[in-house]
Amino acid sequence: MSVISIDLPLDLASEDETGLPWGLLDEAPDPSRIREGAWIIVGSVAAHAVAQVADIDGEVVHVRPLPGPVSRHRHLLGDSVA
Repeated sequence: MSVISIDLPLDLASEDETGLPWGLLDEAPDPSRIREGAWIIVGSVAAHAVAQVADIDGEVVHVRPLPGPVSRHRHLLGDSVA
């Protein structure tokens, strides 16, 4: 079993008035990877997904997660993920 590196820790069930899950930019291990339109891995060790960064409003990052396992969408992550 491989270890998944989370780009943005967040609760996938958290939604605000936008209807999207959100996390805090300062909790990202590498905030430079978090930019609008980027495909990243979000969630926690227990539940994670590939998501596209929808917007960044100050420290709040909204994402659009894709359904299914990370392995199904790994091609969207580019060369930055082993």
